[in-house]
Amino acid sequence: MATSELAKALEDDGLPTAEIGGWGENKYRLVSMYAALFARSMRNKWDALVYLDLFAGSGRSRIRGTRRVVLASPLLVLGMAEAFQKYIFCESNKDYVEALAKRCGRDFPDRNVTIIPGDANGKTTEIIEEIPQPGINRTVLGFCFLDPFHMQNLRFSTIETLSQRFMDFLVLIPSSMDANRNEPHYVRPQNKTLDHFVGNPQWRAGWNNEKSAGKSFEHFVVEEFGHSMRSLGYIDPGIKEALLIRSDEKNLPLYRLALYSKHKLGAKFWKETKKYSDPQTGFEFL
Repeated sequence: MATSELAKALEDDGLPTAEIGGWGENKYRLVSMYAALFARSMRNKWDALVYLDLFAGSGRSRIRGTRRVVLASPLLVLGMAEAFQKYIFCESNKDYVEALAKRCGRDFPDRNVTIIPGDANGKTTEIIEEIPQPGINRTVLGFCFLDPFHMQNLRFSTIETLSQRFMDFLVLIPSSMDANRNEPHYVRPQNKTLDHFVGNPQWRAGWNNEKSAGKSFEHFVVEEFGHSMRSLGYIDPGIKEALLIRSDEKNLPLYRLALYSKHKLGAKFWKETKKYSDPQTGFEFL
């Protein structure tokens, strides 16, 4: 399916469809563009490629305030000409799980799709089991998109488990719409949200020093997450390579999209993907 066909607005099919801000459509486009570069470049170097979308939704989204319905990341990637050998989706909303299953079966019956219902943080064993097993004569590489709405929705331990396999991660870090807005709550010792999200229960000591030096909480959270990824052997590209996404209406900062790979090619693909971003649509590099 051509890129222009994937991006066009769709007729409402009557199945559950989440509402998103206009910036969400651009996020989906960036995910699919990276996935296409990834699959096109790696398909002759690895025996099996796997795409994982662990906050998958229902496969379609409606742009808030309009009747425009667009493909969300799972169906966008399924529809690419650059196919993966396996697609693994996870979703906690039962209605969205059913809608996603119907859409995958209806629109992409020939793709190898597994949908795992439930919270991805509690499903890592099932997710790992669904990834094709590597062997002496079989290499397997994954690309995982993590799109939590709040930091409490993603635990770093989930990434730790999945990183036992060869895998790139594209992570939505809710650095402004969640972290900045809720800093007074997260710094309380009894609040473990950020402990679990960045995988470091000692982060408060570092924050006290950085705050005194004038650093924003938003920047601190992104950098702390990057430090934890580095401890797993991933290249930490730093906050300058994390894409800041702003809202359509008031141009407010919302979150960062950050790419983590153990190979420098991942950073190259992400740079190429970001070339297509347009500051007028709410994207910028800072």
